[in-house]
Amino acid sequence: MKDSVQLERERCVAICRRRAGLWRATGERSPIASAREEARARANEAAYLADLLESGADLSETSVVDGDDADA
Repeated sequence: MKDSVQLERERCVAICRRRAGLWRATGERSPIASAREEARARANEAAYLADLLESGADLSETSVVDGDDADA
C-alpha cells in the first residue's frame, strides 16, 4: 500500500500535467504572440514541476544560488 505522501505526489503530478496541457492548448489558440509565449512558459514550468515531483527528489538537498541549482 502506498503511503499518503506518495499518493499526494501522484495527485500533484497529475494536476501539473493537466495544467501543462491546458497552457499548451491555450498557446496554440491565441492569436497574440505575447500570450503564446506566456502560455508556453507556463506549460514548461508546469511540466518541470511534474517531472520534479515524479522523480521523488528530496528538494531539501538542493539549494538555489544566484538563480542556479547547486547541491547543498
